Amino acid sequence: MNAATTSNERRVSMEGAYNVRDLGGYPTKDGRAVRRGMFYRADGLHKLTADDQKEIVERGVRAIVDLRHGRELEEAANVFASSDRVAYNNVSLINPTQSTSMNIRSLGDLYVDILDNVQPQLLQVFELLAADPEESVLFHCAAGKDRTGVTAALLLDLAGVSRDVIVADYAMTAACLSPLMEELRKGRPDVVSAEMYEKFLGAEPENMEMMLAHLTDRYGGAESYLKTIGLSDETVQVLKSKLVG
Repeated sequence: MNAATTSNERRVSMEGAYNVRDLGGYPTKDGRAVRRGMFYRADGLHKLTADDQKEIVERGVRAIVDLRHGRELEEAANVFASSDRVAYNNVSLINPTQSTSMNIRSLGDLYVDILDNVQPQLLQVFELLAADPEESVLFHCAAGKDRTGVTAALLLDLAGVSRDVIVADYAMTAACLSPLMEELRKGRPDVVSAEMYEKFLGAEPENMEMMLAHLTDRYGGAESYLKTIGLSDETVQVLKSKLVG
């Protein structure tokens, strides 16, 4: 793994969150690089301190897209939900412990299911990410891994980042979340076995590899996928400009 894919280069140190990262800096296949400071991915923001919040605002973030579902919002309210400094948006990108499919046995299955069956919500998310051509946006879920991981992968694929680098970005979550694992384990639903839940807490590369293969084989990549779910050509171009200038 080269310097462009190391956690320390892009991780934003926070007291109240563990997986806040700048998507910028990754090389693209045409020799450019993803713009820094435009898109941030994160885990839950409910424990951010005043200094943490100041750090995010001072980085130019003017919009938050919270991908969590209603129960999560009730139990751990986003600190920016009533902020006058940033625009707060919530799009429930499914509950990772539930799904429209009964055949989900891995996170890879879940990510494929999101691509195929949560398209109206993903359309909302990407419209929000592109709402202002110059606006920095932070998107997050509870761990910053699954719903956030799918969103980040689509952005990076749209930017022209190689599959290996997208997978490496996803896999960084395992190290970032190590201090949070016990808290995450406490959230296991009774209907999910401890063994199965442990699999869903991981960030094994093969899960993202599976999703990216499906994205390419079924949809022809992120750009074609986003247009398929209803994102306009103009909005796709706004996103590409935000990503690579």
